[in-house]
Amino acid sequence: MPSLPFLYLPDAITLILLMIALSMLRSAAVIHIRQELLVVHKEMLVYWLDNRLDRTDRGYLALRSLIESSIRIVSRLSPARLLFVRRLQRRTAKSGALPFSPSKEVNRLIECTADEKGRAKLKRLQLETNLGLGTFILIGSLSGWFLLFIIIPRMLKRTIAQPKANRTDFFFDMLERMLGHLGRRTLQVGFAMTTLSNGSKTL
Repeated sequence: MPSLPFLYLPDAITLILLMIALSMLRSAAVIHIRQELLVVHKEMLVYWLDNRLDRTDRGYLALRSLIESSIRIVSRLSPARLLFVRRLQRRTAKSGALPFSPSKEVNRLIECTADEKGRAKLKRLQLETNLGLGTFILIGSLSGWFLLFIIIPRMLKRTIAQPKANRTDFFFDMLERMLGHLGRRTLQVGFAMTTLSNGSKTL
């Protein structure tokens, strides 16, 4: 009678250690992005105080609220967790209801900021927030790594098609735009996930 296949003890231990390592990497990535967002938050506050700008400015308050909300929900963000929420958003969009975009709303309020230098500062800090979240969504989970392996070859293929002298600038410009877009999309879907989660708790 043939013996049944089984998992050797060393293989089981290796698998367990791998899962522990992945969990630790995930936790480290969450801590890192939270620290980055706190730095952006502090830089914005220091700039506003040093220049004696209006702390009731709508753009300032909106970006501050967005960063604080991002810090709270970042541990729940990953491509795998957001996939089904994104599908639900697409179905909602087809019905004619556009999903709420926190980044667009913050950008609209920033444009209302009267101080020109303050407005430029808020835009830069908003970009840093989006870039940080875009980077996190790609390297902060196993599903993010899979997504990264899909994106990078496509970017390299487009880069190689460019003139040799422009390839480096083209690649990093495309990387920044991609991370910024991914960060904005992550916030939109992440806030939708939080809304759905809160709604299910009240049922």
